[in-house]
Amino acid sequence: MPLFGKPIKDISASDLQELLAEQAVENIRLEFKRDLPEKDDVLKKLSSFANTFGGLLIVGAEASSKDGRLTALPGVESLHSYRQTIIQWCTAGANPPLTVEVSDPIPISGGNGRVCYVISIPESDLGPHFLNGRKGLYTRTDEFSNRFEARLATEHELRHLLNRRQLVRDRRSSLYLRARERYKAFTAISPVPETTGRSFLDSRVELGLGPRFPASPLCQHDVLLTTLRKQLEDWRQVGFPRNSSSAMTQHESAIILGPCGSGSYLESTIWGTLFYAAPIAEERPEYTGIHTNRFIGYVLVFLRHALNLLTTIGYSSPLHSELVLHAIRDIPWIAFPYGFAETASSCQLDNTVTLNLETATADLRQDPNAFARELLRLVFFAMNWPNIADSPEKLEAIITTGYEYNFWRSRQAR
Repeated sequence: MPLFGKPIKDISASDLQELLAEQAVENIRLEFKRDLPEKDDVLKKLSSFANTFGGLLIVGAEASSKDGRLTALPGVESLHSYRQTIIQWCTAGANPPLTVEVSDPIPISGGNGRVCYVISIPESDLGPHFLNGRKGLYTRTDEFSNRFEARLATEHELRHLLNRRQLVRDRRSSLYLRARERYKAFTAISPVPETTGRSFLDSRVELGLGPRFPASPLCQHDVLLTTLRKQLEDWRQVGFPRNSSSAMTQHESAIILGPCGSGSYLESTIWGTLFYAAPIAEERPEYTGIHTNRFIGYVLVFLRHALNLLTTIGYSSPLHSELVLHAIRDIPWIAFPYGFAETASSCQLDNTVTLNLETATADLRQDPNAFARELLRLVFFAMNWPNIADSPEKLEAIITTGYEYNFWRSRQAR
């Protein structure tokens, strides 16, 4: 069936007329709908396609109730923003969200302005897709009738889909593991140099941020490299990342060494994952410990850079973050409430702390500081310093501290 090989934007009225002439029959990858389906029906049909082999839903096409054979193209009334409506339903109505394409309205010959819509959805590597509101998980099957329908998944089907999703989760873990190994190799070759009056300790922060399910590459390697070199953020009057023109490539990745000073590291991958790392503790005449303001500033600029880079390469979906603090046992936090260094708390038992948090690009764009506040709240509670982050007012003050360290124009947390 040539329809399946065409980009959705190229499907025309003649393609639909060809289906009608051939008396096409509904199958595991094709379904016809005479009228505009309701939201629940759309989600059930499209999620069943995604959980099986993908497929096309043609709206405005009438099929025989007996055998599912296409009998007419009566069309439907053209609706303003129908594409956006379907995409919104698929984004908010399923977990993980469904990725669909919706055609422009396709005029039907002699239809008095009526049109057809073609909705396409691929087989999903993110499956299983559950419908929100405890509405179940559907697959495409003809097990109970002679016609293919969306049916609740069996235990066997569910296990198969969960295994498919696990492969994607394993990829996410392996991408961050590879980034850590590369960072380790970098610091072994180029240890953080001592500067006059201070030396760096082994304590470091690592922040990974990217698609919750990295199922497919988001861009080509050359596009990633070009984008990383151009994606610069206002930061401490020097810009972030520094050394962007000298970005290097490794397998599936573009990397900048020293993006925020000696011993720091930035890696982005074609899968959309980003990895930031930097030393955070130092020994100097005035104090020994983790510079709190610098740490907060790092987290804020990492998050801003990640959001803008992901937006540039076209990713707009759920995100997974993983923040790791290494070698932090008995290393005190150093605060500067009155401009002078004061020793605060320290982590007495844990030497490594790992924090995971979920969000979405849309939420980050709407209020990036909300995610930063929650992430930093988790950090300071994990590090035995809860009284700095135990109220909304204190969390706002933390964000303002980071803005001031970064020399950002807005001194108020947004």
